[in-house]
Amino acid sequence: MGGFSKLLPYTCYELGHCFNHSCCFASLEICIIGFIESCKIYGLVYLLTALIKSRKLSFEYGRKLLKDYITSVCFLTVNAFGYIGSFCVLRHILGHVNFLSASFLPGMIGSLMAINVERPERRSLLAIYVTNVASECLWNVAVGHGYVKAIPRGEILVFAGAMAVLGYTFRSSKPFSKLMNSILQLILGGSESGPMIVARNARAHKELQHPQPKQKSWFWRLSSLFTRSHPLCPHKRGCLPNFVMMGVQGFLKGFLLQFAVKFMSSFPRLLRSPSKLHGLLFSRNNVNAGLFFAWFISVFKGTCCAGRWWHGKEAPSHGAVAGVLSALSMYFYSAPSIALYIMWKVLEGVYEKGCDEGYLPRIPGSVELLYSLSTGYLFHVAVMEKCYMKPSYWRFLKRLTWGRLCHYNRHLLAPFGLDSAKDFEHFWPNYDPNFISEAVKKMNPNHIS
Repeated sequence: MGGFSKLLPYTCYELGHCFNHSCCFASLEICIIGFIESCKIYGLVYLLTALIKSRKLSFEYGRKLLKDYITSVCFLTVNAFGYIGSFCVLRHILGHVNFLSASFLPGMIGSLMAINVERPERRSLLAIYVTNVASECLWNVAVGHGYVKAIPRGEILVFAGAMAVLGYTFRSSKPFSKLMNSILQLILGGSESGPMIVARNARAHKELQHPQPKQKSWFWRLSSLFTRSHPLCPHKRGCLPNFVMMGVQGFLKGFLLQFAVKFMSSFPRLLRSPSKLHGLLFSRNNVNAGLFFAWFISVFKGTCCAGRWWHGKEAPSHGAVAGVLSALSMYFYSAPSIALYIMWKVLEGVYEKGCDEGYLPRIPGSVELLYSLSTGYLFHVAVMEKCYMKPSYWRFLKRLTWGRLCHYNRHLLAPFGLDSAKDFEHFWPNYDPNFISEAVKKMNPNHIS
């Protein structure tokens, strides 16, 4: 821990922007690169948005979409430019580089500037996304340093806890997360949602003249699951045949969805080599995705059916049990990022509900602060301990900077004792010898031009 207090005397060029000795030109270079890549990234995003909402296309909508596109491009550009610019400003103000100013503080400051450029309605989504990635990196770091022990298939526990809350609110009259409620309706259908349950309860109260006798044994109720449906069930067929049918439909949905995603990403390769289509179609990942959806959908709906038979009524608590049991589907298709994202969305919903009910204080600027802290930490991990970073996010950072982030001389961070140069053992910047100190020259003189 004592290494974290070390002060590094290196210049910005020696440590950070080793690709250009000028702070101004290095920042300008990152700004231009970030702008070009941001145009590409958000160009595809907003093009897909326009295609999905093609029925709503009009001059006013097109103008709004263009304005939103430019705003998002500026947001991402400022994030990239703000990082390298803040790094240089801090180094000049402090006169040195310390453990925090090496990457975390520049990332945090640049992100705070950037998130205030983005539209307010998108800030929460961005904050949850980067917090999700940052929490995964934080766990990897904790496991890597031995602070905690790895939990085999721990994502199932996270997913089960989040789904217990989501399952309960999904079957309640007022779900707290509109986004997650919409996703669950898309996957499960609306038949088990809260409004439909309220409608069925109201209809059953008027239509059922002979409610189920209380003296019926639990064995009778259990055996009825195999022969018929409960009067409150939304399906026509028996509960067991419906359970099987939901499993088959779920498998097909998951299989085709995974195949479609892989097909879109591999389309250029398939054009050059069509024979690879067979391997892509019968990939193990497609089968695992199908099993994930089959279990998730059939078990959730089947548990709700069992709850109706067992208690003779609809109840949100059935959704909590169904959520936990359906979360075991992640055994077939491991996706820690999805589990963590849902967990953070649940926590966001709980916080918003607590604020609305007056139990929790609403903190001004909390979304912007969360985004800046999480993104700052991601930049910190990318420089200090890249080996613990999520590979997809590292690829994103490399793309956004055209690989300039790889030029950071991590060998000079050795005093902090974190093995920052791991994966960069054979890299040494191609310095201009006129702009570096004798101390840096002596560290690796054979690589200096």
